[in-house]
Amino acid sequence: MTESERGRLLLPAGSYPISGGLVLTDSWSLSGSGTTLWRARAESAPLIHVLGSDVTVTDLTVELPDASPGPHDGAEWTAVTIGRYFYAEQPEWIERIAVRRLVVRRAGRCAANNLTLIGAVRDVRLSDLEVHGGGTAFIAHWGAVGAGVSDITGYSLHPHHFQVDGLRVYDAFEAFCLSSVHDVEVRDVQCERVEIGFRLLPGDNTDRYREEGAGRGINHGLSIRDCAIGWCGDLYAIRVAGWGRSEVDGAISTRPFVDLDLRDVTVQPLPVEVGNPPPRRGRRPIVVEDAGSVDVSGVQVLPA
Repeated sequence: MTESERGRLLLPAGSYPISGGLVLTDSWSLSGSGTTLWRARAESAPLIHVLGSDVTVTDLTVELPDASPGPHDGAEWTAVTIGRYFYAEQPEWIERIAVRRLVVRRAGRCAANNLTLIGAVRDVRLSDLEVHGGGTAFIAHWGAVGAGVSDITGYSLHPHHFQVDGLRVYDAFEAFCLSSVHDVEVRDVQCERVEIGFRLLPGDNTDRYREEGAGRGINHGLSIRDCAIGWCGDLYAIRVAGWGRSEVDGAISTRPFVDLDLRDVTVQPLPVEVGNPPPRRGRRPIVVEDAGSVDVSGVQVLPA
């Protein structure tokens, strides 16, 4: 597609099947008006894949079937993926992305993520999102130059300077996960009947492949504010972990959190909806592991 053909794609009201997915490169906008995009059968390609800068996606509903991706396929089988997991060579950064007023409906709780931000991506704003079902509603995750998780040949790429504002999650496995990122704000989150509210992680390789001098550092500057979790899982509602086990060589490394702000976060324990009740021993609302000095005074656990 030539530069002159890029621009705005406005979809009319209605319900439209999608096969193979939509790829948005530099300077494209995709918006709807009472528009639903859907798939009858699960496909690995993201329904919307953002691979360029200055892109907006607004006012759409996406309906997806149940899907069973592999353990490292979190950037696939999604409603929207921004970026890539692995790159053949050092990429240019994708930046200035906006996703607004998006509804995702997945046929039941399953392993497939719904919204993924991954790899060489920065300066992103996601707002007014509603997710029903699926695995993790929103995940941000590192990427790298290489062929796979055990074959990294260049620098790792860590999403940073992005904001999630207004996230509503129902009957999904998890509301959100931030893995190996920095300078992030997530605010105004409400989730009901999730097995996990959120996880804050350094990634399985922490920052061992990261380019020196790039950005502030993994696990710096994370802010989680105004978050209400209706928790039905049998493990934990919140996990803050500063350690990772590399899939390259099995080495364990740590990366403590710096300037982590957990404020006005509430956990409402609900009856367990997974596994075989009663819940397994050790059900805990909050788990903190090798994370450095983490202040959880801004987190409140309500009576069950």
